[in-house]
Amino acid sequence: MNGSYIPEDAVSTIKYLKELELYEREKPFQILIDIPKSAPDQRYTNLVYEDREETFHDVRGKETTFTLNDHGFTYRRHNFEFDDYEDREAVEANYLPKVEDFIKAEVEDVDKVFFFDWRLRHNASLPKGTIIDLNDPTDWLLPAVHAHVDQSPGAALSRTLLQLPEEADFLLRGRRTWVTGMDSVWKPLRNRVEDWPLAVCDGSNVEEDDLLETDHIRRQYNGANMNALYREKYKWYYLRRQGPDEPLLLKQFDSATDVKAIRAPHVSFEHRHVRVNAPKRESIEVRALVYTFPRDNAKPFQL
Repeated sequence: MNGSYIPEDAVSTIKYLKELELYEREKPFQILIDIPKSAPDQRYTNLVYEDREETFHDVRGKETTFTLNDHGFTYRRHNFEFDDYEDREAVEANYLPKVEDFIKAEVEDVDKVFFFDWRLRHNASLPKGTIIDLNDPTDWLLPAVHAHVDQSPGAALSRTLLQLPEEADFLLRGRRTWVTGMDSVWKPLRNRVEDWPLAVCDGSNVEEDDLLETDHIRRQYNGANMNALYREKYKWYYLRRQGPDEPLLLKQFDSATDVKAIRAPHVSFEHRHVRVNAPKRESIEVRALVYTFPRDNAKPFQL
């Protein structure tokens, strides 16, 4: 990319949770385990999506004008000097510490980083009948095509209480940010992304009632994310041909009250102008709880 680069906005269709009267009677849910045959309700989900066309603005050349506190996301230049992404032990022993150092260097006031999840994704067809092990982060998932936030505020709080019980009271007295690449760290593995880039929404104009908390029922843990409802006001952005050395830092939740953006919905979209024989997207996302230790006599965070 050189100084004569011309930004290339993209138009594509993504999915939003449909605003149904149903969700006034029952909470949106998705069950990711087998339902007993004796259960009276055999539904695995009540999620209904609608397709909407959006314009995604290319931020290349002005990546650093977007900040975590003002927009809920930012891009950086960084080489993690790591390539063994399909090796779970190598990722957890060598890559995650590099991500922790990156977060602490790029995000202000970070005292503690706790990783609780990471995941590989690629845009490649899986053989019919393939069973994905959601407990194995090296099992490839497809890009997520519905606009969402990975964690609800309640889920972030619950995860702190569950996974850091002895420290929870102390940690929840400080400012806390929830991340996935940081706040979420997301990046391509080896090639520039062309076919299914990740887009992020300016979080400064996303309100609480633009999102619906959705329960995710798993065998080992029940969590919740936030599905986005369609709003004309949204402003979507992406980094065209994002490379492995251009990680995206993305907020999922921030308990601070003095910032413009406490989260940034995101989604993958099918780019309509892709080179013939362009490499398929491969990416890694890392999710972490990020804490600032409490100052003075701060009160614990509560919903």
